[in-house]
Amino acid sequence: MAITRTLDEERDLTIFAVEGELTFVEQMAALRKFYEGTPTCNVIWDFRQLEGYRISSDELREIISFVKDRGKDRLGGKTALVSSTDLDFGLSRMSQAYADHEELPWRIESFRSMAEAFTWIDEA
Repeated sequence: MAITRTLDEERDLTIFAVEGELTFVEQMAALRKFYEGTPTCNVIWDFRQLEGYRISSDELREIISFVKDRGKDRLGGKTALVSSTDLDFGLSRMSQAYADHEELPWRIESFRSMAEAFTWIDEA
């Protein structure tokens, strides 16, 4: 597994690109590091190269709870989840539903392409 983190200062955007398997522990470690620093308002998680293991719905809820507790750092921001497979797109939509239920102070949307995600991030 590899998570590559890229910063786009102009867009106030962090892009997390996942390659291979992504465990709950690895995703939480990336999120902790992100929130310990100066988090950007906008985030894209690129899951197009994700393979193998997928996190459980309970782990997904725990991630949403974790980021909600740090919500003051990203008020009004956006998180785009980009997936190329039906399974991962479904998990992204589940993340979106959990986030809506928890009333996160930023929006989460699911996309099938990076172009769609960038268009949404760039919208006022």
